[in-house]
Amino acid sequence: MKNRIMVFSVVAAFSLAGCAGMAEHEKKVDELGRTVTALKASIDERDAKVEGLNNKLNLLQEKLETAKADIERLSHPVVPEGLKVVSLEEGTSGAVQPIAATAPAKAEAAPIKAAESEDERPKGPEELYNRGQDFFLNGNFEEARKVLSKFLKAYPDHSLSDNALYWVGESYYSEKDFAGALAKFREVADRYPGENKAPDALLKAAYSCMEMEDLDNGKEYLEKVVRKYPGTEAAGKARKALDRIIRR
Repeated sequence: MKNRIMVFSVVAAFSLAGCAGMAEHEKKVDELGRTVTALKASIDERDAKVEGLNNKLNLLQEKLETAKADIERLSHPVVPEGLKVVSLEEGTSGAVQPIAATAPAKAEAAPIKAAESEDERPKGPEELYNRGQDFFLNGNFEEARKVLSKFLKAYPDHSLSDNALYWVGESYYSEKDFAGALAKFREVADRYPGENKAPDALLKAAYSCMEMEDLDNGKEYLEKVVRKYPGTEAAGKARKALDRIIRR
């Protein structure tokens, strides 16, 4: 009887020690899980900030290229055909010949029209596109979307149309509306396959799928970028993303 009590006591002690050890182990596992979750959230936040900075950098680069083109155009004005350009040094006597004054023709006064608001006033395509860019740079994604959508409706075949549609997609992506972003990025790739934003649009379509945990379609879009646009920066990023998927 005495021996049985001793055996029972030993077994009970080991059981209690085992339970305590298991509880401690579970506690450590929980702590590691919370640490991993916190690290993942930190990495996701960092990636979001990097993505936002890249978007701003790309928009500023677009603005710089546009400004350079404007300067180049203004530096070399086009003279209309048949118009003779006369140097100030030219002339026979060097004296400025007076021009006979003529009475201005009397015109009917135009009716005074109420001033239009800024949104109602007609805008050129570049001005409208730049306004959408500015809203995006300031983080006002909803207004950027409105202005760029207005641009696309007014100028569907403009050289900046693929850019405008791409930034509509980016506005959704920045708001974490990945389904809305995917729809716009796919539209860019389908409507403007030969334009400069098509590779980036396919890449961001892949990222949108991956954010929604649709790895199969994400992988398909990444492979499409590499296949259709092999020499682009987007293709390089797509290859790295494919490598990460394979290593999982």
